[in-house]
Amino acid sequence: MQENEQIKNEAFLSLKNVEKTYPNGEKAVHDFNLEIERNEFIVIVGPSGCGKSTTLRMIAGLEDISRGEIYMENELINYKPSKDRKMAIVFQSYALYPQMNVYDNIAFPLTINKYPFPIVNEPLESAEIISRLLAENFEKTAVSAAGAAQANTNKAKAEAAVAAGLNVTIGCAGRLIEYFKPYRQLNNEELFSRRGEITEKILSELEKVVSAEKAVLEQNKTVLNEKFHVIDENGDDVIEYRKMTPYEVKTKVYDTAAILDLAPYLDKLPKELSGGQMQRVALGRAIVKNVPVFLMDEPLSNLDAKLRLTMRSEIVKLHNKINATTIYVTHDQTEAMTMATKIVVMSKGFIQQIGSPEVIYKDPVNIFVAKFIGSPAMNIFDLNLDRENKMLMSGQLKIKIDDEFINKYDAFLNEKIDEFRNLCDILHTEDIIADDKGMTDEQKQSVIAQMKELAAKKQAASEALLKILSGTGSFKNEKVKQPKKSLSTVFKKLFGKKQEAPKPYAYEIDTAEEKLASLNTALAGTPGLLVGIRPERIKIERYDENRTYDNGIVLNPTVCELLGAEYNVHFDYCGKSMVGKIDADEKITTKDKIVVYFMSKDIYVFDPITGERIR
Repeated sequence: MQENEQIKNEAFLSLKNVEKTYPNGEKAVHDFNLEIERNEFIVIVGPSGCGKSTTLRMIAGLEDISRGEIYMENELINYKPSKDRKMAIVFQSYALYPQMNVYDNIAFPLTINKYPFPIVNEPLESAEIISRLLAENFEKTAVSAAGAAQANTNKAKAEAAVAAGLNVTIGCAGRLIEYFKPYRQLNNEELFSRRGEITEKILSELEKVVSAEKAVLEQNKTVLNEKFHVIDENGDDVIEYRKMTPYEVKTKVYDTAAILDLAPYLDKLPKELSGGQMQRVALGRAIVKNVPVFLMDEPLSNLDAKLRLTMRSEIVKLHNKINATTIYVTHDQTEAMTMATKIVVMSKGFIQQIGSPEVIYKDPVNIFVAKFIGSPAMNIFDLNLDRENKMLMSGQLKIKIDDEFINKYDAFLNEKIDEFRNLCDILHTEDIIADDKGMTDEQKQSVIAQMKELAAKKQAASEALLKILSGTGSFKNEKVKQPKKSLSTVFKKLFGKKQEAPKPYAYEIDTAEEKLASLNTALAGTPGLLVGIRPERIKIERYDENRTYDNGIVLNPTVCELLGAEYNVHFDYCGKSMVGKIDADEKITTKDKIVVYFMSKDIYVFDPITGERIR
């Protein structure tokens, strides 16, 4: 029982410390860690260039991994070819073959690849199926088999028709047609009247087949299970890799077309389809492979807004129907919020936060996540902390706070001061330079180990700093930028004065010292803080000159966007353009005045130095 529970709780797909560094030194993905359970719908979301598509391509095997491991069902797949990873990918472009119709586009992966199948003893399986059909539904079986034997069609089409009509294998269909050939001239009434005779004769033939086949199996010491699959000494199915038969391909294509509502379009070319239909064909080509993992790289970005909304729900329905594990990449936070069971927010190659849509929206860890998730985006404005009067304030706006918040903020600052001081100490540590003359081999190895340890510490400190910066929006890849080589720079390098090489980690050292100084200033004085509030949490009323407003702020709206059931009302405050929501029944225009209320329970407070949220 405990073993089964452990297997159940193990991650289906696991990414551990995955990184991608390009030959020019630029790192696209930093230390990516993610545990994915079976049947989860994971959405990786972030702005362009954040590393989400690169991560997806590494999972698919289309991009090499610079560092880290990817496990699927506890099997390391870093070096597995893409075709062997049991994954299907849908790209942003539909990538359909224009010369092929819908049927051939969906069927294409099935016709070029070999797939694993259990080895089945066809004679015994067919004998069991035919015996059951004759006993349970003789009339339908006889009409179908005798009709196929009588029809003037080729053998393959006749077998396919019987197999589809009776839901049996092609081998079984072929045997049925052969058994009913002597009766193909009989009409239905004559067939039914001779049921006993026909059944007895066919069962007699089947008995001979079964006896002969069992003798062969016994001679070869072959063991079958109850499904007539060949099994090994451990009781597991013996697998063979083979291409699908035309009937198997046709069955899977028609089943997939039914799921995606593409059956009426199977004979059409891609140019005859709409954008949504082409996207469904691309999905069908992935689904038909019957793999446990689906990877989708911004598949809806080429569709118009209405079709994108429809396809969004269709993909979620499809995911639930086929019980797949889906990893979906998008820059659209609305898609992430509406589709995902778990969201991964990325910025500048770093994971910022992982959680359910509700957690990501209601409990953002830093300023980047708060601003990126939500439509319209969270309003962010600057307020000063007045410790003495226990206020966050700017002009008319005053938000009361308590001692608990001030203590939390000061504790946060002290923690960050220690963190940045430690980063500065590590980055300032002089590199170990040793003269190996006179050293023993043991001493040399000790020095080399110390050098490696220090280099690893500096690299880790650099990564920690860059991750903090990635959550503030101020991260620049300055250290990997290379100046353009021109003739003048080449000549200067050859004949000019030698310039000192830039100090390693100079950008990180300067940034860390700057942040440390800012943190010390914030702890000693009256710091500025970033305060955020969701548009739907801002209370807006139409201004009435006959009323008094104690806590409200009277403003003029700058833009009023009617969205049907509500308005997005834009206004300027605290030097920022802000937006709130109001019911459409109010009919607000830019000529009206509004009263705005900010409730302290609805605000989020962020540290502008690190971008982290003060909880």
